[in-house]
Amino acid sequence: MTDRSDTPGLTRREFLRLAGGVVVLFSIGAPEAGASAAASLSEPNAWLAIGEDGNATVFAPTVEVGQGLRISLAQMAAEELSLSPDMVQVILGDTDRGPSEVNLATGALSTIGASVRRAAADARELLAHIAADRWAVERAQVEVRDGRVMLAAAPERSFSLGELAKGQRLVRRSQQPAPLKPSAACEVIGRSLPRSDGRSHVTGGARFVADIRLPNMVYARVLRPPCLDASLVRFDTRAAAVQPGVIAVVEEGDFIAVVAAEPERAERALRSIQATWEEGEHAPMSALYQTLRSTAKLEERVAASGDVEAALAAARHGFSASYRTAFVAHAPLETHGAVAALEGDRVVVYASTQRPFAHRRAVAEALDMKPERVRVIATAAGGAFGGKDAADVSVAAARLARVVGRPVMVVQTREEELAWNDFRPAALVDVRCGAAADGRLLAWDCDIFNCGPRGSALLYDTSNLRIRSYRCASPLPQGPWRGNGGQANSFAREVHLDHIAGELGEDPVAYRLRHLAQDDSMARVVRAAAQRYGWQDRVAPTGLGVGFACASDGGSIVAEIAEVEVERTSGAVRVRRVIAAYEGGLVVNPDGLRNQIEGAIVMGLGPTLREAVRCEQGRILTRSFASYPIPTFLDTPALDVTILPNPDLPPQAGGNAALCAIAPAVANAVFDATGTRFRELPLGRVRAG
Repeated sequence: MTDRSDTPGLTRREFLRLAGGVVVLFSIGAPEAGASAAASLSEPNAWLAIGEDGNATVFAPTVEVGQGLRISLAQMAAEELSLSPDMVQVILGDTDRGPSEVNLATGALSTIGASVRRAAADARELLAHIAADRWAVERAQVEVRDGRVMLAAAPERSFSLGELAKGQRLVRRSQQPAPLKPSAACEVIGRSLPRSDGRSHVTGGARFVADIRLPNMVYARVLRPPCLDASLVRFDTRAAAVQPGVIAVVEEGDFIAVVAAEPERAERALRSIQATWEEGEHAPMSALYQTLRSTAKLEERVAASGDVEAALAAARHGFSASYRTAFVAHAPLETHGAVAALEGDRVVVYASTQRPFAHRRAVAEALDMKPERVRVIATAAGGAFGGKDAADVSVAAARLARVVGRPVMVVQTREEELAWNDFRPAALVDVRCGAAADGRLLAWDCDIFNCGPRGSALLYDTSNLRIRSYRCASPLPQGPWRGNGGQANSFAREVHLDHIAGELGEDPVAYRLRHLAQDDSMARVVRAAAQRYGWQDRVAPTGLGVGFACASDGGSIVAEIAEVEVERTSGAVRVRRVIAAYEGGLVVNPDGLRNQIEGAIVMGLGPTLREAVRCEQGRILTRSFASYPIPTFLDTPALDVTILPNPDLPPQAGGNAALCAIAPAVANAVFDATGTRFRELPLGRVRAG
């Protein structure tokens, strides 16, 4: 598969205008009445085009941020068109070359992939009907195979897809979806193919924001306050303006920036600005969880069944506990960055972002322009994890480019990256539950503070259930983070269930299976992980340091077993081995999916063991990887991943469920090793009780 998606090239509208061939387009919802086929060629909802050479181009309103989306989409289109994947080009992350933004999560194959497959199937059916008409036969007598349309009874009579498309502008507006290939007949879907952009990433050819070089480009640095919620009182930029290499000092309200010919000169000039700030009052972080509880307002009644209070009162056994998780930074290796340039009456922004259309809207609003006059091109991204949704850097670069009339690059320093972006919300989760004399779970009552209800589904059977989510006043800015509240909610649920099993003298795996009678998929995943590990019935703590946990996120489910080693003197925790069993619908690229799961497990070890944002008096203290340590290769355990395909469902989100399960699996393993139950993340250095 050719990878030309990181270069500007033709816009989508230019491609559709110039190329004869098939264009497949559709929108969420019905098409507007009276819309003509010719008019729709310029509409912003084309997902796929087939050129005269028989090659296909896929357009998708999302980006590649390391999840292998590009090759998976190529496989899905190639499957329906009976093409080789190297005949499919995939265009991602360009607001001029992709469909209009729809409400799709970044890289979600269950939604974006379904759209691409549907478009490819529509194109296949359109060409098959054209061939049938030429041969004066019914569609059922025509086959599409190996990139050709042929008569089933006489395969020597055939056309290539390009021959059928040649010289025509054929538009299919999809209303009734064409049938997809049955899973059993798939030949490309289900194969482990290498990422098309893999070579460029390991050889240095991938084009990140920092690699952009435009004629007359300059560099900018933005003035930051000393702490959160500080207001600029007065400033003096005269010393900055006369620094060598400084092109402009921009002052627009509280937005102050220095533009210079070189990034080092911009940094030096920024430091010479004299600014006075008024700092607000900040509650001590030691009172964080009290603050969350005291400011809580009911946001959502997530689940309610039976009579929870009556069941708790009647229960033979009661179990109550609170679980806490810290604020966490996204900490991508590549910091936020953008380059903005004026092109006539338009602005073009190259950005390291997950949501180019959101950046386009933000830039257009900041510059008081129509969104169509803003083009955002997502470059290769060195990590995102939900943190590159915000458009601040793109807006800053665009504002400055308009002021100086030259392309401007704005790239955050590591200190800015860790201190001035949104964080994963801290969370407090209260759990009360009751069990009958025989250990059967009678009631589950869960209150979630600050992190939202994602991942809070109980998973296990009980007749009396209540889950509520509360919005709280957060002392730190917070936003999307990979899996977001799923990690905190999975941590609380799985550690609490482990606690119940231990108190009742039951094996934690058997206790879960006992309450999974209505969920065959989760029970299958639990059994697969246990079998792979060679699980033997046990009652924790055994001193072995083995823990079990489950999670569900984005349509995927996972069961994980963690083996840990706790250094008795220092309390340091080392995760030695992780077994994972995963099920998430149709598997498009098994190797790519396994990479996602393994990467998610390793990433999840950070917030589990060490990662936590420290802040005092509004000042973020964790401003480097020395003070905010993320997992490295030295922290990576032995990983054993089993993938259970379920081709009856579309492909689901790949890695988030695995990330959500690792924290409770490790916490339960630490209890098994030490006999002490830990209910707060990160675990840090633990001590046996």
